[in-house]
Amino acid sequence: MSLTIIYSSIAGSATILGLLLVLWKEKWAKDNSIYLISTAAGVLITTAFFHLMPDAVELAKDSENIFYSPYFFALLGFGVLYILEQVVVFHTCTEGDCDAHSFGIVSAFGIGLHSLLDGIVIGVGFEVSNTIGLITAIAVILHELPEGIFTLSILLHAKMSLKKAIIYTVVVALATPIGAVLANLFIKDVPQILLGNLLALAAGSFVYIAASDLIPQTHKVSRKANVPLMILGSAFIILISSIFGH
Repeated sequence: MSLTIIYSSIAGSATILGLLLVLWKEKWAKDNSIYLISTAAGVLITTAFFHLMPDAVELAKDSENIFYSPYFFALLGFGVLYILEQVVVFHTCTEGDCDAHSFGIVSAFGIGLHSLLDGIVIGVGFEVSNTIGLITAIAVILHELPEGIFTLSILLHAKMSLKKAIIYTVVVALATPIGAVLANLFIKDVPQILLGNLLALAAGSFVYIAASDLIPQTHKVSRKANVPLMILGSAFIILISSIFGH
């Protein structure tokens, strides 16, 4: 529980840091957030395929029903986020890049739900092992910072007052540790197969976030460093894996 609270709180703090960057240096934060997005994309993809799915398959290997297999749950994680994005409109986008700005409060709600799911992913990771928990937390932390930048930017662009926009963004940040604590409380002693499927669900969500939210941003804001930073993000996760012997 202590590790879950610590790392999910760091993830929530990353969102707050994104908020502060916008308040302090809005132009600089927006101009340079693409570098963190590129790195986060590599981290998320590698975490999903290199860690979450292999562990999910190992934990749920005795599942005989295709609808209770880790592959189905990975697809489910991908599909659920797609549907939520279409219905709730929480696509993280830079100012002027999407039509979601006029739905400021709806967007904030969707991003908050997304952050809640991030916290649940961290909680599930630490339930499996400290290594998986740590790697998952790093993946979440790296994309929470730009999320803080985008959230406040979307709300301000939607003509929301600065005070109210800050409050909504702080609520989004708090959703991550709340989700992690809830996951930690309710997934104790669950069957091994279910735990594996929860990891697969997280893997599917990570792939969706990277493929739908982060990588398209690197195409829109083309920088020479995008590809090296994405590779660096992948290499970073592999290095941590080697250090912790996972």
